[in-house]
Amino acid sequence: MSGTETETETGTETGWQASRAATDREALLAAALEPTAEWLESIFGAGSLWRPTEDELPERLEDTDSRTFLTEVGFPSVHLSFLDYDSTDLTKDGPWSEDPDELFGNRYPDDDSPPKSYAYGMGESMGYSLMLLGDRGSVSLYDPNGWDHAAGYAGHVADSLPLLAGALGLWASFESRLFGDDHDAVLREVRELIDEIEPVEGCRFWEEIFQWLEDQ
Repeated sequence: MSGTETETETGTETGWQASRAATDREALLAAALEPTAEWLESIFGAGSLWRPTEDELPERLEDTDSRTFLTEVGFPSVHLSFLDYDSTDLTKDGPWSEDPDELFGNRYPDDDSPPKSYAYGMGESMGYSLMLLGDRGSVSLYDPNGWDHAAGYAGHVADSLPLLAGALGLWASFESRLFGDDHDAVLREVRELIDEIEPVEGCRFWEEIFQWLEDQ
């Protein structure tokens, strides 16, 4: 076989591998953007989702899309040590709840009026709590160290609960590759995918996750 033929075959194989990788990436991103119970359990394992019945849902969780996602798909109740993330209490006790105005410093000390809405803890990571806003369905970051001086709000994390579940699924699907020889390349690949869900730049939570992993 001539050198030209070998180079052609090598080039064809490289092109096929690149095409397959792009297809796999597109399929993974599509699954993360609209996560199903089957996809999430294929990553986290059977029985890993908190899937409450309608009667078990928090009464003040008003966002219809969040309620539907939880009862029909479910949210990961898992411990991901490489992200310092834990939501295992969900399957035991359900989410803890609090007035978001109280958490995020939007309530005056002498204001004893009833909460306008509630926020629900969907996991802890890096010393923060990821809070589902019950009236709108987005996820915000709560910093307990800032609570007593009106600095509990630490930024936006995801536009919806399904997108947070999808982002966690993306991370977990890359876990085995994150700490190998191609650590930096894998982190870049994950960042590109997470950017499709929530821009990393300007998002305190994702920025700190990436910084923490870059330092490993």
